[in-house]
Amino acid sequence: MDASGTAGPRDVDAPEAAAILARARTVILTGHRNPDGDCVGSVLGLAHVLRRRGAEVACFFPDGVPDAFRFLHGAADVVREVAAGAAPFDLAVALDCGDPRVLPRQWPGPRAYRGLLVVDHHVVRNRFGDWTLVERAACVGQIVLRIAEALGHDLDRPLAEAVYVSLVTDTGFFRYPETTPEALRLAARLLEAGVSPWEVAYAVDEGYPAARIEMLAAVLGTLGLHDAGRVAVLTVPPGLLERLGLGTEHLENVVNFARAVRGVEVAIQVRRNEEGKTRVSLRSRGRIDVAAIAALHGGGGHHNAAGCTVDASLEQAAAAIVADAVRAIAAAGLAAPADAAGSDAR
Repeated sequence: MDASGTAGPRDVDAPEAAAILARARTVILTGHRNPDGDCVGSVLGLAHVLRRRGAEVACFFPDGVPDAFRFLHGAADVVREVAAGAAPFDLAVALDCGDPRVLPRQWPGPRAYRGLLVVDHHVVRNRFGDWTLVERAACVGQIVLRIAEALGHDLDRPLAEAVYVSLVTDTGFFRYPETTPEALRLAARLLEAGVSPWEVAYAVDEGYPAARIEMLAAVLGTLGLHDAGRVAVLTVPPGLLERLGLGTEHLENVVNFARAVRGVEVAIQVRRNEEGKTRVSLRSRGRIDVAAIAALHGGGGHHNAAGCTVDASLEQAAAAIVADAVRAIAAAGLAAPADAAGSDAR
């Protein structure tokens, strides 16, 4: 019996998701476009578990795995396309992806599978799977571990490293509100299973090519402050990444430099994407919910870290998001810092 044997759509818990996965002999896994650590870690972690059970698994990353995560087990074995005439997979799983609009653009769609399971720790804004598993967790990797345990898989090092990457990237290396006692207990378990915190930190958060430093200098040079220094904007100059031979993954967390400016409540980074639209990354110090700002433009994420895509120029998109941030700050009643820079200072 293949994975389509259970009628959908419906909500499931981790043991039910494990039962659905156990019935599937061929599985394709994917996550959202522009994959981050939680996306990659959860996909590769689940793939490892399923392969150990004898399933045939394809991890779909059309642009490959970002450099920072290529040390993870299975990262070299991902697929970039699915042939149009290929036999359908028993099951597809979309992880860390609560909206079909953020699936990879090359995702083959229903022709490629007999059933679709969605796994996330965010609210699924547009339901699109046959089964949906949404649980409270610091990261999707934590949910993958619950599924693995329901399948009887021991916590080995490949799974532990994948879950740890999910955990540290979604908690900001244990700085964000998702850093709960439960999250830290999970981290301890992962270290006991063989994870090296330094090796992961260097691979994920350091270990840059020299060109990334040049990119940082160019992007940080665009810093603009608004609303008496409470909103900061960084702009990625068009063509910069291509000129330096860098992928978009090298922009990960650059926006955090803007948030680090004293007095900034909301940091915004804008760049032009391959569709000619503006990709917006948002960060908060914690007093403003940037996921709510992103949701105004069809995006989402976490309270302190979110994103969206705006069909407008860099300047127009930045102005719109700054206006949203200013309104959110005013609604929260936050006063300007005593040493604030002037509005629109550069």
